Amino acid sequence: MPDETPPVETELQRVRRFWAALQPALAQEQCRSCECLQGALVELRLALEELPDGPERDPLLDSIQAARGSDGLHGCLECTPCDPGDLLAAFYRAQAAGRCGCGESCAKPAPNA
Repeated sequence: MPDETPPVETELQRVRRFWAALQPALAQEQCRSCECLQGALVELRLALEELPDGPERDPLLDSIQAARGSDGLHGCLECTPCDPGDLLAAFYRAQAAGRCGCGESCAKPAPNA
């Protein structure tokens, strides 16, 4: 019987997945200059900078850095939902799950959270 355990997501795969999830917000003018999206981009950049240089990491790092080039940042607009803020929280949970090794149970938000 084959092992049905899902493969462990690497940090690079995790950053790539969340970068892709942030693309709709990057397409919205009010989001591009919002501290929520910009904060998420900083966290992705920091996660990538901890990884060794490489052909997969470096272009992704360049793309994220280019997206951070927004002028005239503004505070949170308190959008409901705030997709970049929600994605950043999910990114933190996924990072924690990857570090502790317990998998998806750590990555899922607590009920009523």
